[in-house]
Amino acid sequence: MEGKKCRVLCQDCRAVSEVYGQLLMISIVVIAFATIGVAVFSDGGAVKPEHIPHTDLRENFYRGSNTLQIVHSGGESIDRSAIKIILSGNYGKSDEFSKSYTVSDPTDLEAKAKILKPDGKVSTDSRFMLGDYITIDTKGIVTDSTTPRSRDLTNKDSVDMFFIDMPSQQVIQRTMLQKATREPLDWITPHPYGSVYDSYGGWLDTESVGEIDGTFTQSPIPKRDWVYEEYTFGIDADEMGVSDPLSSISLKVIYNAGDNSPQNLTLSIYNGYDWTQLASQMGETFKGNREVVIYPIIDYVSNTAQLENLIVKFSGIGNAANQSVKTDLVDFVGIQVN
Repeated sequence: MEGKKCRVLCQDCRAVSEVYGQLLMISIVVIAFATIGVAVFSDGGAVKPEHIPHTDLRENFYRGSNTLQIVHSGGESIDRSAIKIILSGNYGKSDEFSKSYTVSDPTDLEAKAKILKPDGKVSTDSRFMLGDYITIDTKGIVTDSTTPRSRDLTNKDSVDMFFIDMPSQQVIQRTMLQKATREPLDWITPHPYGSVYDSYGGWLDTESVGEIDGTFTQSPIPKRDWVYEEYTFGIDADEMGVSDPLSSISLKVIYNAGDNSPQNLTLSIYNGYDWTQLASQMGETFKGNREVVIYPIIDYVSNTAQLENLIVKFSGIGNAANQSVKTDLVDFVGIQVN
């Protein structure tokens, strides 16, 4: 009996050991997976996604100069090595183009893309930050399939811009760049940003020539003494949305001479470099008659730099003994840009 009991106990021991072994293996597996889970999902072991910069961008596309400008207008700064810009679009029913640009080399002044500081100087630091702007020369961006040569973008091209953060491979901003159909600007006058200077009477109110309302400047023209009035316009081409090339510029002048005798009244313009006389003997009118003259001046003011420096000048000398009737009366001076 004792031998049988011993064998039974031995058999029971073997069964208990097997159960404990299975429990131990399960425990080891559970602990192992728990350890792995803690390592993966804890702060020290989790795989963090790349940070996507929260940055505000503003785009300006100057088709006249084939330049794309991307301005950092707020938010986080971006490392220059993380920036990639893709311009993509089509210029036909089936032809497409795609160009990518980076600004990682600030020393390459001939680069198609570069970062500039707010003062216009090339940035030498490693960050694209508030106030900085990227310029991209898009000249020759398209290789036209119909002719084996590059060409510039036109208003028929549809262009998408992708601003990409390289570490996260995320698009920070996507914009469609198209040339807006711009209506001709209204007549630009010296009021309110320009000035009117009279060599005889000093500074005059610009409102007197800002509207066609019968309110004239009055400049006495003494006998045998040259006097002049100069009209500046204070034009900011960028603010007005005007870019090169300019197609046409018209100068409109409405004036009235004091009487019917010649005053040698001349009209000239200045483009920042040269004076050009447009007309002479403009004083040969009759008292009470209003003269309206429009001159095309694109041959003398052909780009935005010259437009921003434009000055219009009336000048004359009196012939009569009584200077009181010799008066230069100007109602309106304005230019229109197309």
